[in-house]
Amino acid sequence: MLNRMEIKSAEIVVEPLQSKRAFATTLFESPIIGGYKKDLIVLKMWGSIIVGVLQRFPNPIHFYKIIRRVMALKNRLTLDRKIRKIAHVDGRYFFNINNNGFPAKYFMRLFDIEGKLLLGKKVSNLENLRMVLIGFTKKCPLNCEHCYESKELNKKETLTLDDHKKILRKLQDAGISQFQFGGGEPMVRINDLVELLKTARKTSDFWIATSGFNFTLGNAFRLKKAGLTGAAISLDHYNPESHNKFRRFDDAYYWVEEAAKNAQKAKLVIAFSVCVTRDFCTEENLMAYIQLSKKLGASFIQLLEPRAVGNYEGMDVSLTPEHEKTLTDFYFKMNNEKEFRDMPIVIYHGYRQRLIGCAGAGSRYLYIDTDGYMNSCPFCRNKTTHILADEVENSIDSMKEFGCGKFAILN
Repeated sequence: MLNRMEIKSAEIVVEPLQSKRAFATTLFESPIIGGYKKDLIVLKMWGSIIVGVLQRFPNPIHFYKIIRRVMALKNRLTLDRKIRKIAHVDGRYFFNINNNGFPAKYFMRLFDIEGKLLLGKKVSNLENLRMVLIGFTKKCPLNCEHCYESKELNKKETLTLDDHKKILRKLQDAGISQFQFGGGEPMVRINDLVELLKTARKTSDFWIATSGFNFTLGNAFRLKKAGLTGAAISLDHYNPESHNKFRRFDDAYYWVEEAAKNAQKAKLVIAFSVCVTRDFCTEENLMAYIQLSKKLGASFIQLLEPRAVGNYEGMDVSLTPEHEKTLTDFYFKMNNEKEFRDMPIVIYHGYRQRLIGCAGAGSRYLYIDTDGYMNSCPFCRNKTTHILADEVENSIDSMKEFGCGKFAILN
């Protein structure tokens, strides 16, 4: 593995690391709230929602039907499971990294969309999206074991900062209120990223998916000031050496700890994403992982199943039914049992996808690759129309019909 590096681009120069750092996990303040305090927050939130819906739809019949529609959708997406904890960061509350935090003016967007549908008004495919993932750069200092972008890593960029501004403007014009920037490693283009966030309208929550590279304290504050909401930091093992091996770089774990520390100081929401391989998928490993995540101040951990794309292409990496059960049991135990109420909130997409379908492929979200083309998701590469083209609506219709390649599409 490497322990020295230099990345050069038009935006940034990162000097070589001089030596490996010692691992020194620090206990950070927990952002998780449970019990009656959480119930009071939820009650306050619903009071605000009711006022907002009444202002938009004063007809009592319409009001009742819209509330019912949204509650039915919420129960379907959450599988009728009561939310037993919530994350509190910088004066806002978060149930999920894929949904807007509360309060925010755009928190009511879901109710606006459902109200339009109820009243028979047209809602475009773009307008109906809840979230868009954007491949912000091809550049990355790593070549991780599971990387789904391995074929594109460090090729010449095709999207300029101006292109990204046009893309974001088009998507925000459609009302989309949740974005995540990935890559590659978005922190390679930190100056462009900050500029993009500065010029974006403050009608959306913005996240980045990062390895922790270049997430210095100064950059964390720059991003926060520009409008960043949170960071989904890749942490693929609680053991530093094992994480470094998976990431194929000797200082990768150090980056994670530094990024978490700096994100918390900048009052950004912290999520950790882990690729749960067959070897890692044991209750003991998962418990050790979430305990470390709590120590590092995480609000969420995101369990990602390996897919046979990128560096895993042609390999048998799918989890077995036994592994899926292990993850499902862990998911419910952490989120619902009282003794774990101070642990980070667990997000497990695979469980919901198997029960109710995939929200990708333009159903609720889509992926825009590093060349600006729409895809069902980062794993299902069915490249269609460029996002700036005029044929976007028809392409999303085709994308929904094609599906995500593994799961049925959520209707």
